[in-house]
Amino acid sequence: MKKRYFVILVGLLMTFALSMGYFLYRSDAEEPEPRMSITPEQPVVLAENAVLEYIYKYTADNITEVTDAPLPPYLAGLDKAAAKERMAGFTITSFSSDKITAVKVLKGESRQHYILGDHGGYLAVYYKNGGGLKEVTNTPINSLSQEEKKMLAAAEIVGNDKLERLLEDMES
Repeated sequence: MKKRYFVILVGLLMTFALSMGYFLYRSDAEEPEPRMSITPEQPVVLAENAVLEYIYKYTADNITEVTDAPLPPYLAGLDKAAAKERMAGFTITSFSSDKITAVKVLKGESRQHYILGDHGGYLAVYYKNGGGLKEVTNTPINSLSQEEKKMLAAAEIVGNDKLERLLEDMES
């Protein structure tokens, strides 16, 4: 008789365990774990209104020229790899949907070599290598000191920054 109760008890326990397992399985099936889905990132492409920043580095005089320009239509909508391909000869150093920076190293010297002179009685800036007149200032030649007038004949100014500082000094 004890054996019979024992078999019944074991049978009930097994039925209970199987029922619990089934209900646990079903509750997991009804509420699946949130799954992390990996979606590929959309590549960054250049917008039509993006800016193209050109940086030219000249090796002979160590001058760097920076120019911003509207993005050429042939670059609009391109990703970085395609833009690199289209801009052969340049190194792309920065890339976003609204701006691309392209650097080119050039052997030789920049056009930022100037001499000062007289143009109609006013202080003028000329390109050194026969490039002609760059600008005429509002500074009359006769307002310059003797030292500044001597500088006119002898000075070669290399770089826009140096030119700006020198002109500011002469105008004051």
